[in-house]
Amino acid sequence: RYLGSHFYEWGITYNSRLFKNDNLLHAKYGFSVMYNNLRPTDNRNFVVNGNQTDLAVNPVRLEDSRFRNVYLVAPIHLEFDFSKKTVSSDKNYFRTHNAFRFGIGGYAGVRLKSKQLLESNENNFDTTIKTKGDFNASNFIYGLSSYVGYKATSLYFKYDLNPLFQNNVINQNTISLGIRFD
Repeated sequence: RYLGSHFYEWGITYNSRLFKNDNLLHAKYGFSVMYNNLRPTDNRNFVVNGNQTDLAVNPVRLEDSRFRNVYLVAPIHLEFDFSKKTVSSDKNYFRTHNAFRFGIGGYAGVRLKSKQLLESNENNFDTTIKTKGDFNASNFIYGLSSYVGYKATSLYFKYDLNPLFQNNVINQNTISLGIRFD
């Protein structure tokens, strides 16, 4: 499910102006914990089949099927910030996030864990099965990202260059779109 699947990231970033007397270019970098959540449709869940990870139909009717990868990542962006400098008493003050801005860059990180959650209701018994393991998921993540926004809010896009699962016949790369708050 595209709308049921989601991505979120919590972290801390630093912003360094690249030129002493100009506020346009900044290096934005930091660390974050990133969650990629997938929700398969049609009563399916992920199944490890040797060195492949497949989507298989579950014999039990599922109320919900979720798969999550958690990563520790280091994002880095070149940010273009169009905030104007403030001049006061022969000093220049450079404020950020006061105008239109956009950033381009990427990220790299390591997978911390993978987990699948399957929920069902058979004969009026609610059952939840949590499975933790590697699911043949890629241990490293890297990709491209970009954002565009105004003040502290921006629209964020990321594309994983590495496949979600190692050694699968078909490479599945994750694309995410969201809102970013700085």
